[in-house]
Amino acid sequence: MKDASIDDLIEGLAGELTPVRPRRIARGSLWVAAGWLGGAGMLLWLYGTRHDLAPGGMPPLSMLAFWLIGATGLAATWSALRMGLPGVGRDYSGWRWAGLAALSLPLAALVVGIGDSHAAMEAMRHGYGLRCLLQGALSGLGVGAALFAWLKAGAPTSPARAGWVIGLAAGAAGATIVALHCADDGLIHIALWHGLAVILSAIAGRLFLTPLLRW
Repeated sequence: MKDASIDDLIEGLAGELTPVRPRRIARGSLWVAAGWLGGAGMLLWLYGTRHDLAPGGMPPLSMLAFWLIGATGLAATWSALRMGLPGVGRDYSGWRWAGLAALSLPLAALVVGIGDSHAAMEAMRHGYGLRCLLQGALSGLGVGAALFAWLKAGAPTSPARAGWVIGLAAGAAGATIVALHCADDGLIHIALWHGLAVILSAIAGRLFLTPLLRW
């Protein structure tokens, strides 16, 4: 009789439940890719690509910065996608190592700025650099929205960390997009204005998205 009552209780609790569609990283990746392509398409449609992109590609320094920032964004995106999956004991620290590698840009820019103060002052002028900063931050919003929607449905166990990672991925995506438009190959300009878009996006993700991701 006791066993029957337990079976009835379980059946009563589970009787109205419906199957949930499994979450696949591939589907979340498509959302992110669509967000990146949308941001890139909008920026390049409005302002065009850099003049030297088609003939011979970016100069080596700009290409290196592009891939370092891109690797940081990909690592952060991967971590964010995995945060939206059920599981215990997952390691989400990969984005930190990519971020540390990307720190070589501002460190190198600091060395260049110490050796050439005039170039540093020119790179820090607000007009053109501020436009790159704003374009980078706005261009990454599609990626940020895709990851936010993915994690909002996945209920991450650490909303604060999720906010950081979403912002970092969005900022890095925006910085890679603006690199396809911005023709300034100065190391200080790239590290300061493009890098600042990544940093500010990460801070914004932590401040504004964390409360929205709480259970």
